[in-house]
Amino acid sequence: MLKALNDLKQYAAIEIDPLISVRDINYHPESDELSPYNVSDSFSSLLMMNGLLVANIWKHKTGEVQSITVDHQRAMEMLYRPNFIHINDQPLQLDAFKRFESLTHKTKDGFFETITALNHLHDETLNVLNCPPNKAAIEAAYMTKTADEWEEIFNAQGLSGNKVRTREEFRAHPQGKALEQLPPFQVSALNEGKKVPFLPSERPLSDIKVLDLSHIIAGPSMSTFLAEQGAEVLHIANPSAERIMSNYLDTGFGKCNAYLNLNNASELDKLHQLISAADVFVNGYAPGRLQEKFGLTEEKLLSLNPNLIIVTSSAFGEVGPWGYRAGWENIGQAAAGSAFDHGTAEQPILFPYGFLTDYGTGLMGSIGILKALHDRAFIGGAQRVRVSLARTCMWFQDQKQREQNKDIEKIMQIIHKVVSGGNQSKSSIKTETPYGVITHLKPVLEYSKTPAYWDKPTSPLGSSFAEWKQDK
Repeated sequence: MLKALNDLKQYAAIEIDPLISVRDINYHPESDELSPYNVSDSFSSLLMMNGLLVANIWKHKTGEVQSITVDHQRAMEMLYRPNFIHINDQPLQLDAFKRFESLTHKTKDGFFETITALNHLHDETLNVLNCPPNKAAIEAAYMTKTADEWEEIFNAQGLSGNKVRTREEFRAHPQGKALEQLPPFQVSALNEGKKVPFLPSERPLSDIKVLDLSHIIAGPSMSTFLAEQGAEVLHIANPSAERIMSNYLDTGFGKCNAYLNLNNASELDKLHQLISAADVFVNGYAPGRLQEKFGLTEEKLLSLNPNLIIVTSSAFGEVGPWGYRAGWENIGQAAAGSAFDHGTAEQPILFPYGFLTDYGTGLMGSIGILKALHDRAFIGGAQRVRVSLARTCMWFQDQKQREQNKDIEKIMQIIHKVVSGGNQSKSSIKTETPYGVITHLKPVLEYSKTPAYWDKPTSPLGSSFAEWKQDK
C-alpha cells in the first residue's frame, strides 16, 4: 500500500492537509493471489488518493478535516462491478465478451487480441477475416497470418487489435518506450487563465459541472466517481450509437443522460453552450475522432471556455506510433504484457479479477481531474488531463511484482465467476430506477464527514434534456 499511495502522491504533487487521515481495512492475502501484481493494495491506493484529494477540497472550502476508509474486499469487488447488478432481483445478463470472434486467438507465430463487443465491430471483423461466424473457420482464419500482420491489418481498418506481447517486448517497443516516459495520469496547464477558487458548496464537488462524452467503462467511471461527492454530471450520447447495457447501467448512477446528434448544426451548437458553462469536459472517444468529425479541438474548447479542464481517456496515451489507435480493456492489457503475466507462453490469460485497466484508468482520470481542480484554484488556467489503458496497466505492473500462483484451473474458475454475472455482495444496495429496482454495489470510499452517495439513479440514455440543472 505504502509504495503505491506514495507514488500517486508524488505524481499528484498536491499539498494535502496532514490532519486528513486515511486507513485501509479487511485485506485478505488470497484475494489477489492469482495475479503477480499487488492488486489489492494498488487499486485501494487509487481509491485512497481520490479520497484524499476530495477531502482536501472540502478542507479548503469549510476548514473541516475528515478521515477516509477503504475496504480491500469491497475494492476488489469493484473491479467487476457490473457483475453484481440485478434488476428486480434477476441477474443482468452479461454477454459483451462472449463472442468467439473476440478476445485472444492463436496466430501463425503467436497470439492476437481483438474485440467484437459491438455489432459493427463483429461484422467488420468477419469481413476482415473473410469467413462466416463459425468458430472453426475463425480459428483457421487467424492461423493464416502472424500476429504482427493481423495487428497492421486490423488497425488499418480502424478496428481494435494488438499482438499479445510480453511486458519486456512492449517496453522495448517504441510505443512502450513513449508511455514509460509519462506519469500514469498527466496534468498540464493550457493557458495562463484566471484562478477559479474553491467556493462554499453543499457537498465537496456539488458546484462542479462535468460534461461526459464517453462510453464503455474508463471514461464514464471517472465521472461516476466524481458524482459520488456531488458533481453535476451530464452524459451526452449519440442517439444512433450502440451501447453495452451492463456498462451504462453500472456507470450511470449520479448522472443525467441526454442525446445530442452532433451531425446536426443546432445540436452541435447546443453542445458548445454546455461546454461554455462546464468545469470539466471528458472525451472518451478514440484520439482525434471528436476533433476531426466535429471540430472539438483544444483550441475550440478553450475559445468556448478558457477555464475548462479537458480530459481524454485513450488506449495508448496519444503519444508514440500507436497514439491514435482505438482500444479497449483487453487490448491495453494484451499489448502491455498482462496476458502473459497472468497466463503462460502457450496460454495467455487476461487479468482474472475484472476490468483492471478500465476501472484503474477511471480512477487515474478522476485523480487527474481533482488535481486539475486544485491547480486551477491556486495557480490558475485551463488544464489538460490525459490517461490511458496501457499506461495504467504499466503502473500496476510496477507496483511490487511478486511470484504468481499460476494455477490455470483456479484462474479460469475466477474468470468464470467474474464474467458470468449474478454475483452477490454484502455491500450491495437497492435503487429504484426507470429500469426497475437495481441491486448494485455502493461506493467503496467511506468519508467521516461527507458520505459518498449518488443523488440520481441510473437512467435511460436520452432521458434528460441537454441542460445544466444549476442553470435553471
